[in-house]
Amino acid sequence: MKPYKKLILLFLIIVFISCILAPIKKVPLDFMLEKAGFMADTVDYENGVYDFGKVMRRILMLVALIVFIVFRKSLRFSILISSGLKIRSGFFRQFLLGFLLAGLSLLIYYGLGLISGAWVIHLDYDSAGVIILNIVKYALIGCLIGVMEEIFFRGFILQSFMENMPVPLAVCACSLFYSILHFFKADVLVTTGFQPFVGFVTMAQFLKPLFFHFIKHLPAIIGLFLVGVVLSYAFIRTKSLYLSIGLHSGMVFMMKADGMFLVRVREKMGWLFGDSKLVTGILIWFFLICILIVIKKIYSNSYNYGKI
Repeated sequence: MKPYKKLILLFLIIVFISCILAPIKKVPLDFMLEKAGFMADTVDYENGVYDFGKVMRRILMLVALIVFIVFRKSLRFSILISSGLKIRSGFFRQFLLGFLLAGLSLLIYYGLGLISGAWVIHLDYDSAGVIILNIVKYALIGCLIGVMEEIFFRGFILQSFMENMPVPLAVCACSLFYSILHFFKADVLVTTGFQPFVGFVTMAQFLKPLFFHFIKHLPAIIGLFLVGVVLSYAFIRTKSLYLSIGLHSGMVFMMKADGMFLVRVREKMGWLFGDSKLVTGILIWFFLICILIVIKKIYSNSYNYGKI
């Protein structure tokens, strides 16, 4: 079986197993919420109702981890990952370049937002020490997310797709998969008590925006798809994950740190500056294309896996 077909099959298996395990997990969770309540804040528990979407995401992650460990040899998981993380000359420079490219692009974005009134200054801190601690915290979170997601999406998924697909098609498939998975964040409110189909209901709620509100969510789909294309292109041009990790980390860091200094005026020029996700705005799409061009210019003489 071709690698990309195997991945699709494994994804369906992961979803199915997670849906079967969901009601089993819900039973002890209900008991703990009603009797002890020490997990109440993590699932927004109140008056017998809580967000099972958060629980389902953790179940999916755990099942996926187990499945990939079990099938790691046939999937060549460690081989693909190690090739992307191989230490080469200039690897840290690639990471810094990616981080700075993302940071500079978003700084210009925020600057234009302030000039137009789409963003306003709002200082949300108590002291310089708090600012420094938060900056360090957000930088660490950004790097952690960047490393984990790039290892999975570009290090594993993209390389698996490229083994049996033309490079442009592999990039599009990986970026679409990356975009779709970001919609597995819906709030799914449930009551306590045994519900045998809660897993399937939650998955349906996750996918509902894509099938029933597609036009409404199209800007987010396009924006996330473009992010995936940029990160994939960075990997292909450098044959390494460090540039894409830097870009991803920089994006996450800036979007988390902006809350300390700025606040978005939601109703103002949303088509240009986007909403809370940022990627829904045309301006972010423009900057993503600019980053693509910069990467192509800097690594114009680099070998890549194919024309793209």
